[in-house]
Amino acid sequence: MTAEVLSTSAVQVGAEAGSQAEAIDRIGALLVAEGLVTVDYVDAMHAREAIVSTYLGNGIALPHGTNESQGAVRRTGIAVIQFPGGVPWGDEPARLVIGLAATSDEHIAILSRLAGILDDAELCERLGRVTDPLEIHAALTAPEEADGDNDGPDTAPSGIQRTARMTNPSGLHARPAAQVVAGLRPYTADVTIEVDGRRADARSITAVLGLGASVGDQLTVTAAGPDAEKALDAVLAIVTLGSDA
Repeated sequence: MTAEVLSTSAVQVGAEAGSQAEAIDRIGALLVAEGLVTVDYVDAMHAREAIVSTYLGNGIALPHGTNESQGAVRRTGIAVIQFPGGVPWGDEPARLVIGLAATSDEHIAILSRLAGILDDAELCERLGRVTDPLEIHAALTAPEEADGDNDGPDTAPSGIQRTARMTNPSGLHARPAAQVVAGLRPYTADVTIEVDGRRADARSITAVLGLGASVGDQLTVTAAGPDAEKALDAVLAIVTLGSDA
């Protein structure tokens, strides 16, 4: 992530909001002020939230417009507002609200980069309380580090395995990723999704987003456990037949 995607002026700390709607209005206004979107995009952010929550976990919410609102996007980028007191977002408080605006499939790369950072609970907790906006900017724009867990041989997960072509028009964007996680809740199974050599725990929304999968990618889904078959069916139904509003 570069300064072209997140400028220092697009990060604010110490904000307050009495509701989720107010927080979306504030982050939407910041996207407008940064020249990333027109005012129409803010309405589309509210429309998206009415369809499905954009809360990702670890105190992070990622409000963004519907697919139909791409005409209101002037250029790709994000804005960040910290609400240290938390904003109710479903059952949990959001302390970092990240507004996303993207043209075409550029959101996939941004989501992939964000996911790798925001899956770190301790980092998210710290960023939700810092008083210097430059700390948030530095964390989100830091060069991506190589994965230190790959020093040894990469052991493929065991279990039932199937491959499928991603046909969901949104790829593994926020809504489909959330659907995957929710769809697995009834089942007892360990499930991983792999694309282009990247592997993720299918029960972690940030890990799934971090795959950066888009339409046309081939996915390998592996499941092990008592409900492995049902879990596989649940994931494949979403990645091959799901649709996004």
